[in-house]
Amino acid sequence: MSFNSNNMDTSILYIEKLMQANALWQYNNSGLHVQTAKSGLHSDSYLNTDIVVSNPQLVEEIIKNVFCKELNIRNIKPDWIVTYPPEGIALAYAFARQIGAKMAYIDPKTEECNFEIREGDSVVVIGDDIYSGGSIKKAIMTLRGLEAKIEGPLLSIGNFSGTESLLGVEIVSAISQKGNLYDKNDCPMCKEGSKAVLPRPNWNALLKIK
Repeated sequence: MSFNSNNMDTSILYIEKLMQANALWQYNNSGLHVQTAKSGLHSDSYLNTDIVVSNPQLVEEIIKNVFCKELNIRNIKPDWIVTYPPEGIALAYAFARQIGAKMAYIDPKTEECNFEIREGDSVVVIGDDIYSGGSIKKAIMTLRGLEAKIEGPLLSIGNFSGTESLLGVEIVSAISQKGNLYDKNDCPMCKEGSKAVLPRPNWNALLKIK
């Protein structure tokens, strides 16, 4: 796998193309569709971030050509990179190491932070992907409770929420497009006869009908 890192715009387009080819599923009147593991909602698109983070070179390119670019433009030098487990940890660790910051995570179930983030510390929040944004919202609220200084933007590999900000903080993602979430009783894909499945255990089956 090769990247043209000398041309940032070309590299970003290549990153998007690579994810669309290997890690992004979208509904196309197919026999299966996604039921998200966290919310149980049905989705017509899904980014398998396991595919992304399993490739260290791709993660490095996203960090360098998307995340670091945004921080440099805004002259942001955070004390902490904060995420939520388990999905965001590999990404946040690589990013924190790249820029010389500390890394922490917030458990979205308990909304606890067991790291020494102090009042006034500069923090950037990062996630793997954003659909409803529930986990990343909990991270923001926890950090605000600690009186940390949240530096925009929120950073993620993918943004499918259809919004450009969460809780007043701008979102910047490597790939961004509108996805739709449905309750199972209102899901148009189910009404068309498509079966809802968990994405990661059924990834190969989903790709076959992509």
